[in-house]
Amino acid sequence: QERRAVAHAAKCYAVLAKYLPGTTTLAELIVLAEVAKGVYSAKPITVSDIVRETGISRWAVGRVIVRYIDKGALVETTDPRDSRRKLLGWAPETFGDSLKWVKDWSKIM
Repeated sequence: QERRAVAHAAKCYAVLAKYLPGTTTLAELIVLAEVAKGVYSAKPITVSDIVRETGISRWAVGRVIVRYIDKGALVETTDPRDSRRKLLGWAPETFGDSLKWVKDWSKIM
């Protein structure tokens, strides 16, 4: 079981390495996964949602979000029902790229 688990983890890491820079932190992966869950469930999320789901500090989540917005990978839009809420999603190019890594993930799952 342990050998299978390690082999599976190695495949997962290989997919991550193919699409993300080697400097990507665990916190970044967790935050990006939460944004991805929101994108794929058609329920955009907020920084507060990510903080609540992950237990990562608001400061750390905010830093990750700002970094990926600055890179052009994430976008932040105003919630049409509540102008105080900022919804997170992927930039169009990021969404296209995600379809590639989703196929790779599907193969190893």
